[in-house]
Amino acid sequence: DCTMAQVFLNMGRPFLVIANKLDKLKKSEIDGNVGLIRDRLALDESVPLILFSAEKGTGKAELLGEIASRLEEKI
Repeated sequence: DCTMAQVFLNMGRPFLVIANKLDKLKKSEIDGNVGLIRDRLALDESVPLILFSAEKGTGKAELLGEIASRLEEKI
């Protein structure tokens, strides 16, 4: 993950990060883990980070919206 983030950052290519297994965290652990992901991947706030849980459906609409908007940019 760190290597790929650096590749995209160095190339100036847009990308987003999907942090899955959100349902495994307590609410009190979420902010700290988001900060840890951003720190470890050297991401600034311009890189979208979507919190996702397939089990609960959290983040699904946001992820689909990001995919749709990026596809529209290509058309």
